[in-house]
This record gives sequence, structure tokens and C-alpha cells, in this order.
Amino acid sequence: MRRAIAMSLVLSMLVMIPATAEPSTMMQDSTVEERQPRGGEGNQTMRLYSDGAECWNHYGANDSEGMGAMEDKPWWEESIDRGLLEIDLWCDMDPSLKASFLLDSAGAFGGNIKLELSGSWENGVDDCAGNNNGKCQNLNISFYRGTEAFYREEITSTRDGDNSIQLNAPVNENITEFDGGSDSPQIRFEMVISGNFEEGSFPFSAESGEKALFRLYLENNSTVDWPILPVSWEEGFDIVEGGIKEDEDTPGFTTVLAMAAVAAGAVAVKRKQE
Repeated sequence: MRRAIAMSLVLSMLVMIPATAEPSTMMQDSTVEERQPRGGEGNQTMRLYSDGAECWNHYGANDSEGMGAMEDKPWWEESIDRGLLEIDLWCDMDPSLKASFLLDSAGAFGGNIKLELSGSWENGVDDCAGNNNGKCQNLNISFYRGTEAFYREEITSTRDGDNSIQLNAPVNENITEFDGGSDSPQIRFEMVISGNFEEGSFPFSAESGEKALFRLYLENNSTVDWPILPVSWEEGFDIVEGGIKEDEDTPGFTTVLAMAAVAAGAVAVKRKQE
């Protein structure tokens, strides 16, 4: 009898030992990386960057690259003298998202986007009238989770020169979970600007009209504050559970039942042998 009880205790202890698995690269240990969202002030703020060709975004730490990188205000820009300048600029997250987090469904995206514009973009007005009527387009800013758009706003208050666009974008209640990899955030800028610049011929004629220019200022000039729930940074957070996952080292109700079954089986075997 004593041997059966001792065996049952050993088996019970084996059941209580948690299985050891490789840590998931998608869990919150990835948030210690500088360019991933993580806990702490300023670490949920996204900034925009460029090397003069591509545009990208990430959280936290700054990059030093970009057109005009030696200036105080690096930027990405395109311009033409005459015709339609079509802007469709995507700023992908780089490096891609490794963290998992939840947005506050009652929150809003904040921040500021700074642009310099010239030309015409309002249909029916100035150089967007006549043959160009219907071909121009106001600035549109969109947010994406991977390839899925979850916010889009047409900005109708832009003007020639510098523009500072204050963001106050409500969270889409249907898209609050971001789980690394394919959920990497993207920001998209769309606009169609008409230019009608004519170079003068001194001394016979002066310059006329204006170029179509789209210039996006980068780094701390264009930021997006993400309303991420603080629970996302707590140890044990699990995106599937939507909160803190139970400590796997603590045996739960199912484990206790298994232990009881092992003990009962050992006793039953001993009685049968007797």
C-alpha cells in the first residue's frame, strides 16, 4: 500500500512540472527593441522617415536619414512644373511589428503631420478647373493594419505653404488587435496637385504660375500617437486571451483532477493485487 501511495505522489509531481517550450518571438519580450511599441513615455509614438526614395515608420527611437538630413527639418518630396502630380506615398513599418498589443476602443490617435504644398488641388478652383476639373484630389491620410485600412480622412483645410495637420482619429472598434508580422502598421498619403509653372525668358517675360509640390516633413515633425492599452506591456499578456494569461507554472483545475485520478488509480491497483 505504501509503495502505491509513494508512486502516486511521484506521478503527481511529474504532472505538476510545466512543459518547457521555446519562447515565442511574437510575445512581449520583443517590446524591448528600440523601434517597437512598448511601455514608457513616448514609446507608443510613431514617427516617419525617408532616405529620399522610400518612406517608413517606427516607434520610439529616431533615425537620422532623409532628404535634407543635414537640415533641421528632413523631408520627403515630389514636384513637377506643369501637369498633375499624383501622390500615393506608403510609409511601412520598418522593422516590421514584433510586439502584440490592444488599442483602447474608446481612444483616439493623436499627433501632427507637417507638410509644405504648392499648386492647386481643389476641383473646380484655379488650375483644377476646366480640363483638370475632377482630376485633382485633396489630401487623404489613411491608417492600415497590414493591408487592411481602418481609418481614412480627407483633409480639406490645406493651403499653399506650410501646413500643420492635427490628428484626432477615433479608434475603429472592429480593429483593436495588432499581433506582429502581417499586422505591421502603415500610413498612406494620397493627393493629386496641378502645377502650371512657366519659366520666364529675361528680359522678355517673367516667371508665372506655380509648381506642384508635395513635401512631407519627417521625424519629430510628423508623429502619430497610438492609444495602446497599458495591459499590453504587462508580463503574461496574451493577444488571443485579450488580457493577462494565467501563469503556466501554476497547476490549474485540470491538473488537479489529473493528479487525483493518478492517485486513485494507484490505490485501486494495490487493492486489486491484495
